[in-house]
Amino acid sequence: MTRRSRRSLMTLTLAGAFLAGCTDSSPTAPAMLTGSTATGLSDSTPSSTGTIDRPIRGSCETVITPIDGPDAGICSLFDSAPSVFIRITGQCQLSHLGRVSLSATQQVLFQIDRQGQPVFSGLRNCAVLTAANGDQLRHTTTGSVSPGSEPGTVHFEGTLTFTGGSGRFGAASGAAGFSGSASLVTNTGAFSIEGRVDY
Repeated sequence: MTRRSRRSLMTLTLAGAFLAGCTDSSPTAPAMLTGSTATGLSDSTPSSTGTIDRPIRGSCETVITPIDGPDAGICSLFDSAPSVFIRITGQCQLSHLGRVSLSATQQVLFQIDRQGQPVFSGLRNCAVLTAANGDQLRHTTTGSVSPGSEPGTVHFEGTLTFTGGSGRFGAASGAAGFSGSASLVTNTGAFSIEGRVDY
């Protein structure tokens, strides 16, 4: 068995671990953040760097495609731990940005439990949001993954850290919390974000 075949088999095994007994293929919906991540979002304010610190919030709908590790490219957050890789594409509606496209490569980390089954433990990715005029806002993501409330789904949450980009986002910084879910049946997902971006 080739290395690529083993990776593909592991991806299918991980998906199968959540699909066992799945009978509902309904789409998942984003969960709006509450509590401390949803407070303190006042109007835009100037920062010490001359850029404007703005609240950012909204939601994204995504499509997920499994990929082989060598096709994942380079991301400063990727780890050599047991994992699978996915490509995420989609559309978001975000305050101060409007409708943007999303493209990400994500590493989903897992551990093997005592029964020899994979258990998702975390996620990491490098991503870009592209505005209608072509300006790009880059971000990295770290978070956790757990079984969802429905069979064949997963729940995820964590933090996006904005790391610059192009055009008006060239010196962007800031962070936002995110929370959402994905269906391993339909390979679709949805999440919401809320935080601040300085550009």
